Amino acid sequence: METMMPFPDFTDKIVLIYLMGRSPDDGVLLENAVFEVQGGRAFLIGDFAEGASANDWVAGVRTALAWDSVQQYFIFNSMEDYMARASRAFTNEQYH
Repeated sequence: METMMPFPDFTDKIVLIYLMGRSPDDGVLLENAVFEVQGGRAFLIGDFAEGASANDWVAGVRTALAWDSVQQYFIFNSMEDYMARASRAFTNEQYH
């Protein structure tokens, strides 16, 4: 029988997730993320973080991402940590 490794612990963290087959500009930023098995598949379930979507139209909405479709993820200690690091990715001219 195949042994499954434990899932990462994202308690009190902000998680930026990139899914296979999607644009690098289309990351998903979650808070309160936990794992749940549904129909024999592992899902990462969390709330869209405030500031993660245009006009925050999905802020606080619960979503589920199939763990086997995750290509890469980044773990941040807080939303402030994420925002400070993300702001370094842009020059002042790129802010509008």
